[in-house]
Amino acid sequence: MEREPYEAIASIYDFIMRHVNYRRWAGYLEALWTRSGLERPEICELACGTGNIALELWRRGERVLLGCDISEAMLKVAREKAEVVGAEVDFVRADLRDLSPLGKFDVLLCVYDSINYLREDEVPEALLQAYEHLRPGGAFIFDICTEANSLKYFRDYTEIDFGPGFSYERRSRYDPEERIQYTYFEVHFSGDPEAYCEKHIQWIYPVEWILERIRESPFELLGAFPDFTFRRTEEERGDRVHFVLRKESTIM
Repeated sequence: MEREPYEAIASIYDFIMRHVNYRRWAGYLEALWTRSGLERPEICELACGTGNIALELWRRGERVLLGCDISEAMLKVAREKAEVVGAEVDFVRADLRDLSPLGKFDVLLCVYDSINYLREDEVPEALLQAYEHLRPGGAFIFDICTEANSLKYFRDYTEIDFGPGFSYERRSRYDPEERIQYTYFEVHFSGDPEAYCEKHIQWIYPVEWILERIRESPFELLGAFPDFTFRRTEEERGDRVHFVLRKESTIM
């Protein structure tokens, strides 16, 4: 049975991603906005998924007010997790291309290659949406996966695993000519004869292409940083690159 991306896997997403060090990632994001001159900012995480980054930042005492995602199934899991730990973080549905349900924040985060899910013509609009929902002087921090990551890990990748009450198969294929990463999930839940399938498509953009879109936007680029470092780069290097953008402090 075909499902939208992250609909079938929402309940098992945290199991699939259990290898991810969210504590390290949250600490890195804190360092990025602190180095940008922001202290104790009000934060919203875009494309927050099941809330792992937002809730980790909340545990660290950060002022995380909101998480948003396009997938209601993922948001349901995030809300359940927030309730269990007593986190006063709201989780609402919003699209990177239309953030109108949101207010304004000091920091907007969009990580784990969520931008890679946008087509070429959608990236500029996402940047403008983020700009409009930042306070003057605020920062937009996002990342992308690079082609090096796709070639190294996902050019032709298959994973089969089992968890409590479910099993899944994940197949990934990278097309270097199209620069598109295709990922297919097939999930089976115990006692359910149906197989639930999802197809994910990610566009693997060159770093320079992203930098060009940033230059065309109203943002100021503070830096592009490969592989959880603080070494600025404008070259195609590393598996993942974080971009830190700032909204001007004074509106002319």
